[in-house]
Amino acid sequence: MYSIDDIMDMLDWNRSIEDQEKGIELARSIKSINVFIQPLDPNHNKNVWENCAKILFERSDEELKPYLISLFEWLQDLTCPGAMIIFDRLKSYKDKTNFDFSYKVCLSEAKKLGDEAWKDNIIELGKSINKEIS
Repeated sequence: MYSIDDIMDMLDWNRSIEDQEKGIELARSIKSINVFIQPLDPNHNKNVWENCAKILFERSDEELKPYLISLFEWLQDLTCPGAMIIFDRLKSYKDKTNFDFSYKVCLSEAKKLGDEAWKDNIIELGKSINKEIS
C-alpha cells in the first residue's frame, strides 16, 4: 500500500522514468484528484506538475468538472510544466455548459488582472475548439 506522499514522490521529474510511470499508474486509483492540481508544497511543486497533468488528462469530464476553473488557471503560463497537457485535455471537454461557465469566469478574471498572456491563452483555447462561448 502506497500513501499519496509516496505516489507524489514517484511523480518527481528527478526520479527514473520507471518510478514516474509507476507513480502515474498508482495515481489512477486515487479518487480525490485535487491533489494533482498544481501542488505547491515544499517537496511537490513544479517538479511533479507534468506527471500530475498526465494523470488529470486521463480523468473523465465528470471527475474534472469540480476543478475546471483550477484547470483553466493552469493556462496562465503555457511554459509551466503540464500546461499544454491541460490545454489539450480542456480541448476535449464535452460539457459545453460547464466549459463555457469556467471559460467566462477565467477570461473575466484574466481581464480584471490585466494578465494578457492568460487572457490570450484562454481565447486561443476557445478558438482551437471552435466553441462559441455564449
